Amino acid sequence: MSLTSKYWIVVCISDTHQHHRQLTDRLKSTHTGDILIHAGDITNFGRGSKPFEDFDQWLSELSFKHKLIIGGNHDSILKPSLNHGKFLKDEQIIIDDCLRIYGSSWRPVGQSTWSDIPSNSHIVITHNPPDSRNGSHVDLETQLQLRLNKIKPLLSIFGHIHADYGVWKQPNEVLFANAASIPCSRSQILNDPLRFKISIDENSIASIEHLI
Repeated sequence: MSLTSKYWIVVCISDTHQHHRQLTDRLKSTHTGDILIHAGDITNFGRGSKPFEDFDQWLSELSFKHKLIIGGNHDSILKPSLNHGKFLKDEQIIIDDCLRIYGSSWRPVGQSTWSDIPSNSHIVITHNPPDSRNGSHVDLETQLQLRLNKIKPLLSIFGHIHADYGVWKQPNEVLFANAASIPCSRSQILNDPLRFKISIDENSIASIEHLI
């Protein structure tokens, strides 16, 4: 990278279940940024391509320079064709020659060691939750948490457990962000997107700030 510092505003959503348009106003005003991340469950077991076509059209209406998407357990198409976003399936993307983001779609619980996550990743996106702010859960991926504890990315973004929406940090210093947009009660408005400022200085030292 060049000998200048860089930063990005990263905005995270997940589990929109075909209600993504309810977030439009916020993503165009109070929750803008450089990178939009969707951590899976675009649909609600939607069949065929139509739900993804609407989602893709919606992405085209947003001004984020980068739009990174992974699949969740409710998404019937394993790798949808998107014209206005980048679908990550077990791969890392490098933004501006220095910010490394890895994304992996839903994996069956307990069947992966997650050892394929590159150790140099700044951000790791999964739909599978590596941790819970409310204790144990049947769908927690303990092997994913062990991998994150080892490689220590700046940020782990996920969804799936709607009741765990929010941001927290464990003693391992990894910042966890459950970006589930739909709250437990479907009668409530969608949760706010989560926003972070990620900086990499001239010495390639990376840091993160949760923007409230």
